[in-house]
Amino acid sequence: MSITLGTRYGVAAILLLALVNISATSAAPLNDKPKTISRNIQHTTVAKTPKIIRFQRRAVIPSTSIQPPQAAPQESKQPQHSTQALVKQVTTQASSKIALTRHEQLLISKAKRYFEQNWNPTTGLIDSVQGYSHTTMWDVASGIAGLLALEALSENSKQITEFRLEKMLDTLIELPLYKQLLPNRQYNTRTARPSGRFSHTASNGNGWSALDLGRLYIWLEILARHKPLLAPKVNQVKSKWLLKHAVHKGNLYGTKLTSQREYFRQEGRLGYLQYAATGYQLAGLNVKAAFKCDHLDNVELNKVNLLIDKGNLPFFTLDPYLLYAIEIGNQQSCWNQLDELYQVHKVQAEKHNKLIAYAEDSLSKTPWFLYNNISYQGAAWQSVSHSGKSVSYPQTFSNKAAYAMSVLFNGPYSRNLAELVINNSARHNVVPTGLYANGKTNTAYNINTNSLILVSLWYKTRNKQAILPPVKQAQDGDGAVVISTQEPLNE
Repeated sequence: MSITLGTRYGVAAILLLALVNISATSAAPLNDKPKTISRNIQHTTVAKTPKIIRFQRRAVIPSTSIQPPQAAPQESKQPQHSTQALVKQVTTQASSKIALTRHEQLLISKAKRYFEQNWNPTTGLIDSVQGYSHTTMWDVASGIAGLLALEALSENSKQITEFRLEKMLDTLIELPLYKQLLPNRQYNTRTARPSGRFSHTASNGNGWSALDLGRLYIWLEILARHKPLLAPKVNQVKSKWLLKHAVHKGNLYGTKLTSQREYFRQEGRLGYLQYAATGYQLAGLNVKAAFKCDHLDNVELNKVNLLIDKGNLPFFTLDPYLLYAIEIGNQQSCWNQLDELYQVHKVQAEKHNKLIAYAEDSLSKTPWFLYNNISYQGAAWQSVSHSGKSVSYPQTFSNKAAYAMSVLFNGPYSRNLAELVINNSARHNVVPTGLYANGKTNTAYNINTNSLILVSLWYKTRNKQAILPPVKQAQDGDGAVVISTQEPLNE
């Protein structure tokens, strides 16, 4: 089962050396003023607003030059687990806690370092990108996830965890809201003030992201259920935010304010839409239209049938499927195709003798954020910017996506994915983002990578039980899974 990076003993030696000499092998220092942003984060000086407003997240990162080797997959004929094997995760309890290896413990220590270095004691918010003091609501959710995981993995005490989460909740309660309705697309993590366009006007920014809010509401629910003592403050946050304004005709809608007008447009594509809409379900809102599958097409890739979105900028990555499986449970539905996506990756890797994991990720160079699509507008394995423009230097291996796959699936391929993530991280203080197609490291240090690594390991120690405690589940007339903790509210 060896991989091209060398024997497992070689891997262990590299990691042990990295642990002993961590200060000597740390990544190159970051610029004081990175040229990058994360997801919805935008610089205060921006280019002219395009005529067609797209609601997509974007990210950017300063670069370093560390370059780990690559690994290639080994042939695996073992069947992978099916969706049916995971359907009941959300309503079953883990029978025992799974112990982690020393290599996994080393990954935890690196991911923890990101949280220690980028947590702001004044606000409790965590920088979305190392050295860049801004965040989005998606990144706030990743912060909650990482802090809970660090306690669950016995890295932080209960007291430290609750202190930091309470500080964050106090900040969320007092956030200046966009038009007094919902959080702005981005905030300064040091001041908790809106940042980006129109941040110093009465509007408190330039709009909200419906997708980001959906992810945050999932983690607010998880937080309240894992930390009942903090539930009252979670409810205070929810009571001040008017989430119903991000729902229209049963679907998710974001806003974007420009110098000409405010745009109110449907937000989210296949996978992303349904994942985020689950947060709205948990908040008791009717988002039934978001789960309909009648607007989808089919495509065959590596002899596997996949569903694809017909909307504009149909970004199609692993991220929402992995997040949903680990946080909620890999439930059967008309839109969920995690098993198929894993198989497509596995076959593609075997064909080219190269491990792959296509996901959205921060980038260490312009355009600073990529959607590394499994399929995009008729072309397979396409990396594009937030505007849909192709790039000549795609990222083909996402550390966070690869590691999430490695805990969700069993077999030689999934084990090889985990080993490559461990090797990729050996010479870095924190877990880097991934590998470019040419084998060079994408040294974009960000919260989403390090958070998902921690949550994936938390999920593994729970004997692969989803993070969200049991909730009410049902199927509607169209076969869509409906998840709630209370009776749905009318829009």
